[in-house]
Amino acid sequence: MRKGCFLLAVLAVTTPIVNQPVRKALIPCGGKGTRMLALTRGAPKEMIPVAGVPLLHRVLWECTESGISDVLVVIAPGKEAIPESLRPLVGTPGMPERIEFVVQGEARGLAAAILLGRDFAGDDPLVVALPDNVFLGDAPGVAQVVESYARHRTNVVSVVEIQAIEAERRGPTPVLPGRLEGDDFFIEKIPDKGSKDARFDTQGAPSAFTNVGRYVFTPDVWEAITRVERNLPAGAELDDVPVMQHLLVQGNLIGRRIRGRFLDIGLPQGYAEANAILSVSPRDPS
Repeated sequence: MRKGCFLLAVLAVTTPIVNQPVRKALIPCGGKGTRMLALTRGAPKEMIPVAGVPLLHRVLWECTESGISDVLVVIAPGKEAIPESLRPLVGTPGMPERIEFVVQGEARGLAAAILLGRDFAGDDPLVVALPDNVFLGDAPGVAQVVESYARHRTNVVSVVEIQAIEAERRGPTPVLPGRLEGDDFFIEKIPDKGSKDARFDTQGAPSAFTNVGRYVFTPDVWEAITRVERNLPAGAELDDVPVMQHLLVQGNLIGRRIRGRFLDIGLPQGYAEANAILSVSPRDPS
């Protein structure tokens, strides 16, 4: 068991899903959610209701609809409300058949949270689904990245096209140069991420592609995270961007353009947008 974490619970129903290329997913819920405090009032941001349904429930539903049966939820100390909410849902219609929880003692970045899933994933590919991203389209976001993984058998990150007019409502993810072939996006370069207070910048173009919160990682990711961590300056976060940069240089990463609408609920503006859209056209996982 890794330093700084402990296994909180295992909930399981033992009906396997067969013939699925990816069955396991990790959902990181260890962040403090400081940008959403006015809405959450100290409660876990992942449990904030969007059109009456907790955000985390929506992401679990998306995973299940995509063929995921086993989920690991990474939580921070003090977020006991998350496992309390999920216990009654395990194995119910639309929800995963097995959920594990691990407590991350200190929030050190997304890649640090992903690393806690190494034993859970074993030698299997692992979906990572950020709980503050929601996709509305003809197929779940997770299913779309899994589709590209099944075709290429390499690490996949979801990408979306952001219009310049929308940029102020988006976070500090980098612009990704690359080329589309169907829905596969072949990334040429991954620039460094901006500061947490920055907003997406199309750099004068009418639109630009950026990575968002759905991934499929192969076992190659564990060596990549370890290598990045070994070279980190003291006190620096173990973020996902340098890990993806390493995988790209090794020729082990592609992007997947997500068909449909992308809602970024990690920002108050995105939360208001999601509530307005889903209140009119709900996608209710219950």
